[in-house]
Amino acid sequence: MKVASEVSMVIQFKCSGCGKGYQTRDDQAGEQIECPQCQTLLTIPQAGTGPSIAAKSRKNLFGEVAGTFLMIGAILTGLVLLIGGVVFLVWPDDDADEASGENAVAASSTTEVESGPPVIDLIGTAPGSPPELLTVSGIAPTEEKTEPGFTRYAGGQQEIKLPGVMADLVAGGRGRFLVLYLKKQKQIAIYDANEVKIVKTIPLETDDALIAAGADAFVIADRAAKKLERWSFESLEKESEAPYPGHFQLKDMALGYASQGPILLYFMNENDRQNRYLLQFYDLETLQTDPEYDRIRLTDVSSAGPLTFRASGDGTVFSITNSEDGNIRGLFNVKRKPLEPKIWRFNGDRQRFTEGKYFLPDMTGALILSDTGPYSPEYRYRGDKPGEGRVVPSTHPNFYVSHPLEDTRVEIFLAESGEKIASSIIGPLGRLSDELDRIDRDPERRRVKDLLPLEKRVHYIYQSDQIVTVPFTDDALRIVPFSLVDALNKQQQPYLFATSVAPQSCVKGSELDYQLEFQSSSPSVTVELSAAPEGMTLSETGRLTWQVPETFADKNVYVIITLSAEDQQIAFQVLPLVVQDQESG
Repeated sequence: MKVASEVSMVIQFKCSGCGKGYQTRDDQAGEQIECPQCQTLLTIPQAGTGPSIAAKSRKNLFGEVAGTFLMIGAILTGLVLLIGGVVFLVWPDDDADEASGENAVAASSTTEVESGPPVIDLIGTAPGSPPELLTVSGIAPTEEKTEPGFTRYAGGQQEIKLPGVMADLVAGGRGRFLVLYLKKQKQIAIYDANEVKIVKTIPLETDDALIAAGADAFVIADRAAKKLERWSFESLEKESEAPYPGHFQLKDMALGYASQGPILLYFMNENDRQNRYLLQFYDLETLQTDPEYDRIRLTDVSSAGPLTFRASGDGTVFSITNSEDGNIRGLFNVKRKPLEPKIWRFNGDRQRFTEGKYFLPDMTGALILSDTGPYSPEYRYRGDKPGEGRVVPSTHPNFYVSHPLEDTRVEIFLAESGEKIASSIIGPLGRLSDELDRIDRDPERRRVKDLLPLEKRVHYIYQSDQIVTVPFTDDALRIVPFSLVDALNKQQQPYLFATSVAPQSCVKGSELDYQLEFQSSSPSVTVELSAAPEGMTLSETGRLTWQVPETFADKNVYVIITLSAEDQQIAFQVLPLVVQDQESG
């Protein structure tokens, strides 16, 4: 099936969602593409007819695809209408990215805004003769297996009482471990999801500490002694320590729970009022500043109140939030050069519970989960419907979960579509209002700001079949067994979703090798490589391979895999590949 013909004329048009300019071949007129900048669905206009006016949400796109398949049974035809016209999409250059909207401000030096949107040339980046769509039929769902390093939990609900109240909690070890900071007891406790128990307690010399955790190690910051310590998850022993500058006050730190670094440290410089607040990236191995990453001065947000920082699981995207009222939220991708933070200001309403606002990158930073729902990195709503409420990441990038607050149920969502697919009864976390009342009656007991933040109270550890929650008393862990596939089978509803983690990058001169894995209620699934660069192949077992040309000119490519089951279910997996010159350190 051919999806493009020879070029005869150029069409220029703009995205109706973000204003980004594009140009493409006239043989693609009438086809629909998704804007790489904002995910708005666009219809390419006929030559000379002006900008596209058709715009639909990504969720509506998926719904229309499925509806078309059901009505006419023409799966391949529907795909051609939706995405077949453009088989090779390119993200805009990093230099063209700007924080959009009236509320956008820069965290570093500002750049002059262009009078019109830049034009991204789709012609120069598409193959001259696009290949036929690659389709493989009859692939069976992946046999459910245990991920290396994890053990699936087969026990019942249980509660682990702690010797004191948690001041902080972070995930680490790719989600297997939870690191707990017991401030009053001057202890660190390590929960192991494989053992379903506290496997280590570490005495501290101070009650003024911060914690962060990566894939293989966790970090304890002793703010009294002004030093960092790195501890191994494998041995649960201290490996090294190093001081940080004595004239710096460490305010916060963040580290991707499935990453090897870097560690983000938020400092206040006591000796330099002009550059008082800054962010520095430290190497996880040396515990010293990492020269690979830029230092950021927070000149525009230095007086914004309490700032918190969170990292995506892979450690590539970091977020910034004013947790007091949520009126400042921002993102920056440490792999992009030059580093360009994006910060938005909002008119937030202050709440009595000051830790109620959060802004969390998911595993790869492709989604941002917040107290008001899921968003794209461009701050565009990505949920099934607006106003869904609080959502938090899981330890798997293909899923996120709802935050129950004072409810007793956690809901599971597909990250790609925002569709709710399952739920689990976890029992009540208690009543937040009761805990606040106790604080009001006994000010010496705990302060409101000492309560564990909302986003740290629910942890869906997909690889271990368990959900761990923290009650509002902050003195226990509650473990609930939950197998997603078992829950879906009990519902007796059709389902189809990818379970493999899609790669985010590839290297020129090297082979990209990715095995698609998925779960389905149908015994047979058709997999189609719907959009891909020239030379990419799909095997009979669903293995995706591409020998990346050494001379490949583009920085980013979109790959779209479409799964179609016999029971009418449709699923997509999008691979937004960053094309690197060499292996990223």
